[in-house]
Amino acid sequence: PGCFVAPEAHLFAEPNRSIVLGPGCSIAAEAFLHGPIVMGRGVSINARAALDGGAVGIYIGDDTRIATGAALYAFDHGLSPDRSMREQRVSSRGIRIGCDVWIGANSCVTDGVTIGDHAVVGMGAVVTRDVEPWAILGGAPARKVGDRRERGPEKTEP
Repeated sequence: PGCFVAPEAHLFAEPNRSIVLGPGCSIAAEAFLHGPIVMGRGVSINARAALDGGAVGIYIGDDTRIATGAALYAFDHGLSPDRSMREQRVSSRGIRIGCDVWIGANSCVTDGVTIGDHAVVGMGAVVTRDVEPWAILGGAPARKVGDRRERGPEKTEP
């Protein structure tokens, strides 16, 4: 209930690769989602984000925001030197994103990563390792650059 999916969004759910939206989710135009993906309540996927659940899937906690151009891929290709790239094996460990997380514009999250509740992934960051709750990440590869609890409340302008 209360979900919005833009007509220009691209959702691909196959047998055993479902896409589940919790109440109040929104998916913007030109977003690409390939299941399995499970979204909690109030999740938003912005324009041109790409999410592919691989075999294991992507789980996204309540109230998480995924910005424009972000890429989350829950699978990886092998690099065996005795096979061409086209013949490489594919593995999947899945991606888990906690509640109240912000995944910044044009950032990437790789297979096997867990992002803790309340974390922020900065614009253009490449997340290759687990992220602790409340952490602020930036860079490629991403590293911790702060903690949301240490920033204090935002000031509003009069």
